[in-house]
Amino acid sequence: MFSFGEKRPILFEFILVFLSFLVAGIFAGVGSAIGLHPSLSISLARVFVGIVLILIFRRILAQGSPTSGLTYLAPALLFPIWNLFYNLSSGAQLGGTSYYLEALIVAAAPAIFEEVLFRGVFISNLKAAQHSNLSSLLISSVFFSLIHATNVLEAEDLATVALQVGYALVIGLVFGAIYLKNGSLTQLIVAHFLTDFTNHLYLNPATTASTTQIAIFTVLLVAEAAYALWLTCSKTERA
Repeated sequence: MFSFGEKRPILFEFILVFLSFLVAGIFAGVGSAIGLHPSLSISLARVFVGIVLILIFRRILAQGSPTSGLTYLAPALLFPIWNLFYNLSSGAQLGGTSYYLEALIVAAAPAIFEEVLFRGVFISNLKAAQHSNLSSLLISSVFFSLIHATNVLEAEDLATVALQVGYALVIGLVFGAIYLKNGSLTQLIVAHFLTDFTNHLYLNPATTASTTQIAIFTVLLVAEAAYALWLTCSKTERA
C-alpha cells in the first residue's frame, strides 16, 4: 500500500479519499440511526476515520516535531482572526457553553480528517514520487479545492460554492507550504481547527459581507497565496 502511494500518488489519493469518505459516511449513518444529530454524527465519524488514518500512516506522518518552524505558521493564524472579525463586525451572536462543545467536535473533524488526507499523506507521497515542492503544493491544493466543489450537491448556490473552492485553494496553498517547510502535521491540525472553530461559534453566523469586508478578505487571500508561493520557493531550510 505504501509503495503504491509513493509510485502513483494522485491515483492513490483518489482511492484513499473515496474510501475515507465512504467509511466516514457509513459510520455517520450508524450515528444518525442511533439518534445523533446529523452534523454531529458526520463530525464524529470523520474524527474517528482521521485518527485511524494517523495510525495507519504514522510512518510517513511523523516528519516534523509539533514545535518545529513555528514562525512559518503565523500567517495561517490570520484565517481564524478574520473569522472572528467578520462575524463580530457583522453582529453575529455567540452561542452558549453547550453550543461550544458541539462546535469543538464539528471543527475537529475537518482539522484531523482533511489535514491527514490532503497534506500529510498526499504531499508526502508526491514528494516520494520526486515531485518538486512547488508541484506538490499546486497539485495537492487544487485537489483539495476541487473536493469542496462537491458542496454543490448539498443545494448550495453556485456563487457560494465558487467562493468555498477559492478559499479552499488558498487554505491548501498556505497549509501545504507550511507542511513542506517544517513537516509538522500537528501545527496544521491546530491551525485548521482554529479556523473552523472560530466560524462555528455563532448562533447566527454572518452570511453577507460589506464592500469593506470583501476588500479586506480579498487582500488577505492574495497575501496568503503570495506567502505560500514565497515560502515554497524560498531556499530556507526546515527549522
